Amino acid sequence: MDESVSQPTAQSGFIWKDFSRYVEVHPVRTGWLVVWGRYSDGGAKKHIEGNRTYTDLAAARHRVADAALELTRKPHLMADALVRFDHFSFPDHQPGALPEPL
Repeated sequence: MDESVSQPTAQSGFIWKDFSRYVEVHPVRTGWLVVWGRYSDGGAKKHIEGNRTYTDLAAARHRVADAALELTRKPHLMADALVRFDHFSFPDHQPGALPEPL
């Protein structure tokens, strides 16, 4: 398996945080990687609760909403994540071709 499929590029990504919870969106070779989870030990440890790669930014936006709601159980914090997502200046990014299946 080609490990570069899910490796973030050098470009900056979107990060939403609410106390010990986070959702990140990074451009990767095959699209947009969304990672969500929690911090512990005062932010010293980062625990990933889920991740998914999407070929378009609209689908990644939907996952940001779902992840923020899953982590916080508060619709107003989900809305905050979406407002910040919508105002974030994402880099121009075109996903490459998917690797050959095994």
